Amino acid sequence: MKQSFPQTSLFQENWQSQRGTDLFNPNALQIESAKEFMRSYTNDFRLELNEEIIPLENALGRILSKPIIANMNVPFANNSAMDGYAIDSSVLQTSSTISLKMIGKQLAGQALDQEIINNFQASKNCLRIMTGALMPNCCDTVVPQEFVSINEDSIEFDSSKIRAGENFRKQGEDLKVGDVVLQEGRILRPSDLGLIASLGFPTVSVKKKITVAYFSTGDEVTPLGEALKEGTLYDSNRYTLLGMLSQLGFNLLDLGIIRDNPDALKDAFTYASLHADAIITSGGVSVGEADFTKKIMRELGDVAFWTLAIKPGRPMAFGKIKNKDKEAVLFGLPGNPVAVMVTFYQFVQDILLFMNGANHLSNTYSAKLDGAFHKKLGRTEFLRGILYRNNSNELWVKPHGHQGSGILRSMSEADCLILLPADKSSFEHGQSVDISAFTN
Repeated sequence: MKQSFPQTSLFQENWQSQRGTDLFNPNALQIESAKEFMRSYTNDFRLELNEEIIPLENALGRILSKPIIANMNVPFANNSAMDGYAIDSSVLQTSSTISLKMIGKQLAGQALDQEIINNFQASKNCLRIMTGALMPNCCDTVVPQEFVSINEDSIEFDSSKIRAGENFRKQGEDLKVGDVVLQEGRILRPSDLGLIASLGFPTVSVKKKITVAYFSTGDEVTPLGEALKEGTLYDSNRYTLLGMLSQLGFNLLDLGIIRDNPDALKDAFTYASLHADAIITSGGVSVGEADFTKKIMRELGDVAFWTLAIKPGRPMAFGKIKNKDKEAVLFGLPGNPVAVMVTFYQFVQDILLFMNGANHLSNTYSAKLDGAFHKKLGRTEFLRGILYRNNSNELWVKPHGHQGSGILRSMSEADCLILLPADKSSFEHGQSVDISAFTN
């Protein structure tokens, strides 16, 4: 007999009373409503996160707990953007061919020579200058060295090749004292580390990493290294989860494979809720599955089972597993390999980062669809796509030839997911579509 799907939990009822029942229909939940609910449900956890101060060299991928405020101007002083010759731009109006005498040299890291500056004449003189060297107040333009011809201590160049103010970096043009350089909640990128270093900060304040526990469920799942028996399969989902989670930089707790045994499942959930902030399982949440996973989830926490209006990845569990005073957020993902990845990328990834204090993220952009496609109205579909650029450098995306939810190879061969929204059923060749790129 087919089970009813799903039951409404206490947290769903509370959320429905605040937002309205039309937004939360667990029998056909739209993607944005699900995400909004998850953010609302995990917001308290986010607000209670602790922080730590770490060396800047260890900060890549970490989440800022405080904004970075500029304590100095960057550049610290006027300087040259390239190797060349510093001039007063007024001389550019005097002739088509400019001849100037070099009266000094300015190197990077060298103080200005006031005597040379005092003797500088705009119509007659220039200074040899190097990239990053201080720019004297008597000059406002740098002529690149490749534009000039040199005759002993004089240079000559075509004035039409240079405009006033070129190759001159002004004090504070990048950052000014008091500027908010990076906001709280920023996931630090390589360029951010350089930006922070340019201000002289050797350490940063970041959110402490959350811990994520994950495991596979089912008697049919076989560990690597063992021979497959009839009706069994290797545990690929756990390794896929390991890869996706590792790229996000959390502390990870791998609990392996948990068999369809009530005591074993209960022990796994209990242990995970004590030692982790979030738990991810794969398998055991579909309609009518003959296992104990859903029953144990409900016994140990406040968990709902949803039918998402998406393809692939319809069944999903979400809520909390509770153990005395400790709670862990639960994500119960489908068992099909592609569905695991789609639900992770579309839901779990963003919510885990949100829990860990990150600002809202989006890696969605547009490309032109190579081919026509028709889908069911009222359901968001995710196609595996292969990106390329045509001769006009336009970005196109071609759906992979195999879209079955069990074909993991197609995810390895694809570059992105093509997002086909619920309110449209037909998509024409050349139409602009949203795509969500995979993390490399």
